[in-house]
Amino acid sequence: MPHGHTHVHLPHEEEEGGHDWLAIAAAVLLAIATVASAWGAYQSARWGGYEAKQFAAATADRIKSSKAADLADQEMSLDREIWADWVNAYGLGQTELAAYYESKIFSEELKKAFDAWKGTDPQNNPAAPDSPFETMAYSNANMDTSIKLEEKAQEETLEAREAVERSDRYVLFTVLFASVLFFAGISTKFGARNVRLAVLIMGAVLFVGSLVAMVTQPIR
Repeated sequence: MPHGHTHVHLPHEEEEGGHDWLAIAAAVLLAIATVASAWGAYQSARWGGYEAKQFAAATADRIKSSKAADLADQEMSLDREIWADWVNAYGLGQTELAAYYESKIFSEELKKAFDAWKGTDPQNNPAAPDSPFETMAYSNANMDTSIKLEEKAQEETLEAREAVERSDRYVLFTVLFASVLFFAGISTKFGARNVRLAVLIMGAVLFVGSLVAMVTQPIR
């Protein structure tokens, strides 16, 4: 009975001088795609945390702004009431009472605006403001604080929304790198060398494109 040797070629048999370069390339691609996928997931989580932090800060600042605005409304209403009392006293010729209001009752903001208003010579200047409240000198510290806090809250909200978009982008990169893992992994399952090469090239192209896009993104 003749004896012969039958050589069976296995899909992953060593090639080209003892090395299966496609298997090595697939392993390398798997390794670096795994690292890239983990980095994308990490950055997504970091931006998600920053998003939550900024939204919380914006909410806190809006609450502070609202409280400051309420206090400012009360103070400004009181200034107007005192001003109405001064106008009444001055109109009735009660100069001592009017002077008392000016020196003792007026708030610091109203005093400053009152002095600026008198400087416009309202009795003789028809272009003068009708009251101190219409001058540029009148302001309220709590109202200024409220405005600044609201502006800060708007900036924090904008930063939070940008963080949401960045987190979503990193989620997308994570998914793309997971697809690279699929291509690299499945390329080792085919017996035909040309098919393995084609699948590996698709995975490599997807990896390079995703990596180039990811490195342009800001990191935390």
